[in-house]
Amino acid sequence: MLRILVAGSLCCLALGAAAEDYPQRPIRIIVPFAPGGATDVPARLVAPRMSEALGQPVIVENRPGAGGIIGVDAVVKAARDGYTLLMATNGELVMNPFIYSKLPYDPFKDLAPVSIMIESPLVLIVPNASPFDSAAQVIAAAKAKPGELTYATAGTGSTSHVLTEMMAQHAGIRLLHVPYKGGAPASAAMVSGEVAMGLLNLGSSTSLMKGGRAKALAITSASRNSDYPSLPTLMEQGVPDFADGIWVGMAAPAGVAQEIIERLSTEVRKALADSEVRARLAQLGVQPLGTTPEEAAVRIRREVPRYRAAITSAGIKAN
Repeated sequence: MLRILVAGSLCCLALGAAAEDYPQRPIRIIVPFAPGGATDVPARLVAPRMSEALGQPVIVENRPGAGGIIGVDAVVKAARDGYTLLMATNGELVMNPFIYSKLPYDPFKDLAPVSIMIESPLVLIVPNASPFDSAAQVIAAAKAKPGELTYATAGTGSTSHVLTEMMAQHAGIRLLHVPYKGGAPASAAMVSGEVAMGLLNLGSSTSLMKGGRAKALAITSASRNSDYPSLPTLMEQGVPDFADGIWVGMAAPAGVAQEIIERLSTEVRKALADSEVRARLAQLGVQPLGTTPEEAAVRIRREVPRYRAAITSAGIKAN
């Protein structure tokens, strides 16, 4: 028993020393998607600021594939020393356990949240030639013809899929899902009129609206966006209690010393407070948050039952 106690004490001392000296080498931020996307850009914005503050290179590494599973799995299996981090959305961190029956990890047990960094509402978009001029008209048409109105998403089990089904559940309608292989082809299909509508992030919606290629009917935030004050919320147009969107957070493998988690979270918040970073995020239609690890954990716990219920009710499954 004495030997066990001594060994445990030495282990704790070693972890404390490692946290105190952190970092001593480059840090990797793994993004489980291709470069240039909604998860990748924020990582590349904060990485140089974190590198300057921490005194070590912070490198963004893209590991796309399998709806984000490959990248997340790489982080989960990495050493628990704070040198491998994850940037992922609420899809990978909260929704996937209820969509995939055989995930190689449990994000609730195998990852430690560092910060929820940014969030973005979605916008209900229809082709420019669409007969619909409001979300209320879409809802009325869907009620008249249940299961016939089509919507595009970035794929089965994607965040846009889950949130569109949640919207439909709150509105009391049934829609027909048309999955595509990514956000870009889904947007193209919607603009061309191949499908009736789509829920896109605010940044993507803005470019389509300004180009005159699509009409925005409503936004999924709780209140109107200050940059688009004429765009009503879905709740204003007959979708009760629905205010949701995409958020992106940073996480580390479970077991990383809490002192390291706190240090990383502090530097993330400082990076997000940078005026240039905030200006770039505003151009993307993204709101910086920068929560503490505790605040991130509370939000994840709060969202689990809501997403689980919506995914189960819609029967969303992916392999």
